Amino acid sequence: MKRIVWLALLTAMLIVSAASAAYVEINAPKTVYVGEPFEVTGTSIVGGLTKPSLSPGFSTDIVLHHIKHTKSEVGRKTIVVQEDGTFSTTFDTRGLAAGDYTVEIIDPEHPNTFGGSSKTLQFLKLIDRSGDLRISSPFTQELDDSLDVSGVVDGIGGTGVQIQVKYGDATVYGPEYIRTDADGRFSVTVPVSDAGAYRITFSDAQGYIDTAEFVVTGGASTPTETPAPVVSANAPATRSVPAYFEVDTRAGSVTLMTSSGVDWVVEYIDEDGNLHKINEKGVLDPEIVEFSAQGGRVYVKIYPVSYTDSKTVRLSSSNVDAIRVSQDAPVLFGDATPTPSEPAAPLPAVLALFALLVVILSRRG
Repeated sequence: MKRIVWLALLTAMLIVSAASAAYVEINAPKTVYVGEPFEVTGTSIVGGLTKPSLSPGFSTDIVLHHIKHTKSEVGRKTIVVQEDGTFSTTFDTRGLAAGDYTVEIIDPEHPNTFGGSSKTLQFLKLIDRSGDLRISSPFTQELDDSLDVSGVVDGIGGTGVQIQVKYGDATVYGPEYIRTDADGRFSVTVPVSDAGAYRITFSDAQGYIDTAEFVVTGGASTPTETPAPVVSANAPATRSVPAYFEVDTRAGSVTLMTSSGVDWVVEYIDEDGNLHKINEKGVLDPEIVEFSAQGGRVYVKIYPVSYTDSKTVRLSSSNVDAIRVSQDAPVLFGDATPTPSEPAAPLPAVLALFALLVVILSRRG
């Protein structure tokens, strides 16, 4: 009788352990055009149920890999599960090569987090259409209240091309379709009133094609203000050993910016002691943090998304009094110096131990 009880207990424990793996499902476009961002969405709710298998607030990584001979990581984002069990993030494809890629959700610290029924990986293909666009109008033009844009898009015939013209962050034209002839040629005159750089995005019914920059020169000169000096500090950073800074702010709006070249995660503790986490950009662009301050001290923690990156990060601003590498910040972020400890036994070893106990008890019976 005692043997039967033990067997039932061990079986129940095995079932609970096997069932503890969470369900997750990710989705992303199967085709993306280089230069266009794409969104990865996901859920931790099993079909037909209403309660998510991952707790709201759970965070982990989604990794973008390029597959060419070998698999290489080109992007990593941190996602946070919301109250309804969903999550999302966006990857920037600017600067990436055309070809085959995968997006995969992983838990670097607990490899057995997601169950076997989960959809944790999806293949996608990046297509580069930039070679289809050829501009024939000059990229530098004198200011005469208009910008002439003409060229050809190969392979679209007379289906038309959509353009959007931006001056800084402001859209000055479009997005609007313009006519193309049977060979894909187009021509349009865009009204402009200022000298400077204009970025024109081209797309069609298939999606994004490319972006071109035109420069308009001339016009009345305007006085320029002397820019405020840039304050910065540098420190090495890895995923396991972040860089820590303290920032002496000025009253008003504060903007902090990291260096580029690495997909950085920025955490900061504001003057009220509240913790914030920012990871909106990728490898090509710096992370930018904006907040209002009263002139107090703010603590910043920066580390790469990828566990394989080991770089020096620069934190800079032109509207603060000082930025310094901080010795006090690790304690404030709860990053105490790790002490040696015995590693926890992985789940497969625990299951093996249970199986061994079952065999021993069976033989005794």
